[in-house]
Amino acid sequence: MPLQPKYQDPTRKDWISGITSLAVFVLVITFGALFLFTDYWYLWLVLVVAGVIILVWWQTKCYACRCRVCGHEFEISFITNLLAPHGVDKTGAWQWLMCPICQKRTKVSVIKKVSASRSHQTPKYPPSP
Repeated sequence: MPLQPKYQDPTRKDWISGITSLAVFVLVITFGALFLFTDYWYLWLVLVVAGVIILVWWQTKCYACRCRVCGHEFEISFITNLLAPHGVDKTGAWQWLMCPICQKRTKVSVIKKVSASRSHQTPKYPPSP
């Protein structure tokens, strides 16, 4: 049985999902600011912090990194993901990190983790003899 890849480049569906999640977060924060900021600013602050934690946790769970210098693929912790600068350029999403193999601090590409349940699916019905 061939070895399934652990990571893959993000698809168009992944980009749409990420942009939609970010847009919903911005809308919730905006409406929260309009209705909560004056009298209940502390609730708005809790909403912002909770939203950032959820988005970073989701990205840490679903995505990894690929060094643009040596090609090494690796995962990062929640704290590293939270604190690292992020961006998007013409080659895709990136984070500014140090590669654990080549030790160069550079932009690393954000890649999708392949779910073990998807990559090792067994057929629903056994093949007929």
